[in-house]
Amino acid sequence: MTDQTPRHYAPRHLIWSELTRAELAEARDKGAIVLIPTGSIEQHADHLPVETDAMLAAAVAEMAAARMTDTPVIVAPAVSFGFTPHHLSFAGTISLRLETYVAMLTDVAKSIIDSGFPRAMFINGHGGNSAPLRSICGQLTTDGYPVGMVDYTAPSDPAFREFMKGGLSRQGHACEHETAMMMDLAGEETAALVETRLDGLPARLIQPWIAPGHPDDPITDYGAGWAAIFQSDDCGYWGDPGVATRETGASLTEVTVASLAEFLEKFARTPLRAGVARDPAKPGIAQPTVGGASKP
Repeated sequence: MTDQTPRHYAPRHLIWSELTRAELAEARDKGAIVLIPTGSIEQHADHLPVETDAMLAAAVAEMAAARMTDTPVIVAPAVSFGFTPHHLSFAGTISLRLETYVAMLTDVAKSIIDSGFPRAMFINGHGGNSAPLRSICGQLTTDGYPVGMVDYTAPSDPAFREFMKGGLSRQGHACEHETAMMMDLAGEETAALVETRLDGLPARLIQPWIAPGHPDDPITDYGAGWAAIFQSDDCGYWGDPGVATRETGASLTEVTVASLAEFLEKFARTPLRAGVARDPAKPGIAQPTVGGASKP
């Protein structure tokens, strides 16, 4: 691990922003799928940088791409700004409005598919983006654009939970999971700084949308929806970051990247319906991408 955060976590030939137009055209002609990391710039309490979600999404997407042996793949530039109005009580948060976010990600995905790439997948690292991304993909796929989304922890859940040591075994916000992975991936300088900030941080296990002192959480108990609003009287995290270690981070990174790469290979091999096809003899099918070319 170097003293500074690595610029990229995969070889140059997998990184969209480092390639020329001719190199990208060659990748397109080989049937490469495109991964689009999505994150957020938002407060992560006083122990993590505001780029946490964007950095982790980009890192795991690039590392997963580097492990994909059966599928040609390119990682697009990360979309760092996200839908995060629930963190605006704190300095450092930059949020797009919902309509802006939807329009921007739609244009990004359409640009990629319209240029000839066969499929794209948003690799998401921010919980506030999940619902908008699902809506975006629902519209895109029915419009005939083969674009999906996945929260980067989803393929490794529940396997990653066995490595968690704290009171919240799932991913929260600025939690043990994110803190440990940042210490593993963000470089020595950031890791050392984060470690100095963890001592004495108590576990915070109740969802941030519950006002202090209230004993019940019907939103969680009944599977309802509410924004995870972090107001200025809040500690800024949800989970147990105080127990995070670099060792836990290394384990989480490994299971996360391995599971994500496995999912993406299977995604590329799976024929998926796309578009609205009213003629039963001509169904809309996004063909698999296998072995370096789109399957006829």
